[in-house]
Amino acid sequence: MFKKAVILLLTLVMAFTFAACKGSTTSTTVPTTKPADVNLGVVMDITGALSGIGSSLVNSIKLAVDQANAAGGINGAQIKLFIEDGKTDPAAGFEAIKKLATVNGCKVIIGPMISGAVLSSGQWAADNKVLLISPSATSPQIAQQSWRQFFARTAATDAIQGKAMAQIISDAGYKKVAFMVQNNQYGVGIADAVTAAIAGKATVVSTIKYDPTKLDYLSELQQIKAAAPDVIVHAGYEDDAVIVFKQAAQLGLGKPIQWITSEGVKAPKTISDAQAAAFMVQNVVGTNPVSQPNNALFTAFVAAYKAKFNVDPGTYNDTVYDATNIAIAAMKSAGTTDSTKIAAAVLTVGKNYAGVSGTVTFDQYGDRTSATFEEWGVVQTGSTYDFKQIKIINS
Repeated sequence: MFKKAVILLLTLVMAFTFAACKGSTTSTTVPTTKPADVNLGVVMDITGALSGIGSSLVNSIKLAVDQANAAGGINGAQIKLFIEDGKTDPAAGFEAIKKLATVNGCKVIIGPMISGAVLSSGQWAADNKVLLISPSATSPQIAQQSWRQFFARTAATDAIQGKAMAQIISDAGYKKVAFMVQNNQYGVGIADAVTAAIAGKATVVSTIKYDPTKLDYLSELQQIKAAAPDVIVHAGYEDDAVIVFKQAAQLGLGKPIQWITSEGVKAPKTISDAQAAAFMVQNVVGTNPVSQPNNALFTAFVAAYKAKFNVDPGTYNDTVYDATNIAIAAMKSAGTTDSTKIAAAVLTVGKNYAGVSGTVTFDQYGDRTSATFEEWGVVQTGSTYDFKQIKIINS
């Protein structure tokens, strides 16, 4: 009886040991730890005077991030977006930057959109090692600020756009130039750039710097009319441009006077007002940064954007897509969340970067050194209005 019990016990022990060993062969794989998400901040002007452009720029950023995440993210880590509204206001843009950095832990931020917000937040961002990459802040005042180590931009400065506007003036032989520009870094920057570019070729007969929130410009336009210009250079946004053009029509400030406006006006909202749009058809052309002709990357981007959002991309959609992808490439290259190293990597990535907006080449400050512009106009088909490209201007 005792022997039988011992044999039974040994049998059970052996069976248990065999089962345990067999089980251990199936659990040798060590679970891998998923990399933590990488936070990427966004400050675009979803409301305010540039809401018609800002909302579409958010879509381009989402497209770039979705594509990057589908391809493995940043060295295996997924990118998590945190989006704030800059409200087309320097103070609001600065507050959005601080929230993303301090609350959401974003050390790399795409934005802000406007130059005033960049100038408001640039020093704080540098002090706190937060990298900003703007797709649309064009003021030359930003060029050599002391905090440029933590700021780059994929849009060309107004010094370059001013040359494109000046070329239109010179090609047409206009001699008497008036300015009707917003009284901010954007408007004044364009006026200064065009003035420098036309020196010795034409005379400035009037310069009006207006409040974009006023939305009544009859007195300012009357001053311009009294100066009898051949051409009026305008720099504005959607809401104020609609009023400027409607009131210009009331005062007879159309042909033979030519208007040349800026890229901030080229938005669907501007031509949604029939009176303003009708004036633009007859009297207004504009400049706008575009990709180089026959850019296959841009063609693919347009197709992907339209497939995802069922609409064509607009102004600065290409530069914000490039800004996002340059940021992602720099974070991959740096291999770290150290924003100082990422900022340095941006300048390396941005050497002859093949982007959808064309070839991006940064100078030592992170400014784009060249760009292609279009001259555009407005056309009417029945009761609807749309933008058309007139020609390409290389600057």
